[in-house]
Amino acid sequence: MELIRKTIGECLKECVGKNGNNPAMGSGEQVYTWEMLERLTGYMAVRMLSESIRKGTHVAIWSTNSPNWVIVFLALVRIGAIPVLVNTCCSRQELEQVLRYADVHDVYYGEGYKDLDYKLMVQELKESMGDQVRNWIYIGTDSREQWMTEEEFQENEKEQNALVWLAGYEKLVYAQDTATMLFTSGTTSRPKGVMLSHYSLLNSALETCAHMKWNREDIMLVTVPLFHCFGITSCLLSGIHIGYKMELIPYFKSQKVMESIENHQCTLLNGVPSMFLAMIRHAAFGEYNLSSLRRGIIAGSAIGAREYMEIRAAIPSLVLHPSYGQTETSPCVSIGDVEDTIEEQATTAGRILKHCETAVFHQGSHKPVACGETGEICVRGYNVMQGYYQMQKETEAVIDQEGWLHTGDLGFIDQNEFLHVTGRIKEMIIRGGENIYPGEIEEAISRYPGIRQVKVIGMPVDVLQEMVVACVIADQGETICQEELLAGLRDVLAYYKVPSYLFEFETFPATASGKIRLEALRQMVMERIKSVRLTGR
Repeated sequence: MELIRKTIGECLKECVGKNGNNPAMGSGEQVYTWEMLERLTGYMAVRMLSESIRKGTHVAIWSTNSPNWVIVFLALVRIGAIPVLVNTCCSRQELEQVLRYADVHDVYYGEGYKDLDYKLMVQELKESMGDQVRNWIYIGTDSREQWMTEEEFQENEKEQNALVWLAGYEKLVYAQDTATMLFTSGTTSRPKGVMLSHYSLLNSALETCAHMKWNREDIMLVTVPLFHCFGITSCLLSGIHIGYKMELIPYFKSQKVMESIENHQCTLLNGVPSMFLAMIRHAAFGEYNLSSLRRGIIAGSAIGAREYMEIRAAIPSLVLHPSYGQTETSPCVSIGDVEDTIEEQATTAGRILKHCETAVFHQGSHKPVACGETGEICVRGYNVMQGYYQMQKETEAVIDQEGWLHTGDLGFIDQNEFLHVTGRIKEMIIRGGENIYPGEIEEAISRYPGIRQVKVIGMPVDVLQEMVVACVIADQGETICQEELLAGLRDVLAYYKVPSYLFEFETFPATASGKIRLEALRQMVMERIKSVRLTGR
């Protein structure tokens, strides 16, 4: 695969030329062809221009997955405006912080997410933000509960001279321009706006397609949030490259996902590990036929070999490709191949992408570690972000003068060139001068029967600096014998890696993307440790 220098708008038009009458996306009973999608985004772009949205204007999209979300996003990137993609779980206060930080001028918002009523929150924001946001534009369904159609647009927005006007603005957009702003998940600090170019996003999607062997006969069930880089590249932009159909659901809900797969005969499904695990462990899992599924990407957080095998055994037709990346790398760095064995898929993060220069360095240096030795994963190339918006110091802290992005992730590359991700530098535990990688301990604990999920963290302690604490969630109906588990760990781990405490939880505090909120978990663990010390049990 060769890298391309095109804009998202140019790739959309190329897709229409090849697949114009083929279905592009569906939601409920509504289906859009690629030609219809391109036409509607053109009309919407004309409307945006008439409302003074121009190249470089920051425009927020705050909505669950929907055809209207896709239309608004594609219209914005066609004219060079910058979609600011907002987490659907944001509270009113968090949203105001994001809008102010990102210098947002216009907001397109949907109906809401679960218990959040966006319309009510917008009314409150209009009062607190004053004139900073020029327009608040609703993009939920209409009075007929329908998504956007041609009927919504005025004749002057569809006439030929309006489209000629649009074409003039499209010519001002270039591959190296910022295409969108996304946010880091903010599990340990406030979110930062990551600026990614058309060039980075499109080539990340193209590389993904090359490894996944998707085709235009496929149907992708899009349950990954579109405000995530995973959703943009591996669902939406991959669809534009390939021409497959996207079946959209607002957000992940196990039963809705299974119903959609069966009803629409979906063949592709991407997701984070917690999504797949929630689905196969759902009480109604056996009631649905999921055999149409053939390929997907599993990424976004770590998954142990045992859990990976559990998913594959539950849905035998679905080959899940492991992948590693982060928002700052657009997001893909490595991905599994069609030819990889199931053992390689279960225990690695795939191989490094062809055009993505990746090295494993000793921390704080450019000195490579030996093959198989753990160090910091660093990335340089087309997929590296342009930087954090209005955060020069933070950008310089992660992208050095030689262009290497220091991911903050720990890992190693084995003799077969597979990448293994072992944890985060900030999560590395230092006990008595020994570096301890939580992933190794988590893998050992996950082999114990009855463990559904495990997270190992370091907690401060006198003299030794940190102690190892294991947090586990048991399978439903299972009982964990702590003495037996710890005794088993002593047989397979060095003594200093064996947890000082093991606490059971029903759930872990998590972000919308399923990542564990480490600071919240640490606080919960601290309270439990205090309780143990006070009561002696």
